[in-house]
Amino acid sequence: MTLVVGATGMLGGEICRRLLAAGKSVRALVRSTSDPVKRQNLERLGAELMEGDLKDRSSLDRACRGAAAVLSTPTAIGSKREGDTFQSVDLNGQMQLVDAARAANAERFIFISVSKGIGESGNPLIEAKRAVEKHLRESGLVYTIVRPSFFMEIWLS
Repeated sequence: MTLVVGATGMLGGEICRRLLAAGKSVRALVRSTSDPVKRQNLERLGAELMEGDLKDRSSLDRACRGAAAVLSTPTAIGSKREGDTFQSVDLNGQMQLVDAARAANAERFIFISVSKGIGESGNPLIEAKRAVEKHLRESGLVYTIVRPSFFMEIWLS
């Protein structure tokens, strides 16, 4: 089973759709405040929904339990939820997710990061992503780091 974190987002939702269409088992981590229509769509497609939040380690431990792979797409960009910052979500939350995946003996971790060379120094999002990449490399997990090039345009709009 693959745990998709950020399943109600644009990228995470598409990943869930494609995995489910290919007959794969998907657990979608959703917040209690996630759009009800997006939640219903994921359920209709066959995803197992689990409520959780990157800022709540115990919910990440529950979500990772039994997951062969963890795929993480979220960012605080565009979030209107109080407490969602680059520090709390993109740095600390993602690191907690890596640790929860390791504790649950996940076989693989896939992290959606950002391209290299686009204002690395002084950019809190880029610095958070790079710190998570380093944490993931040092975690002992088998991992893939995806650095999409043009997805940033969508984030920053």
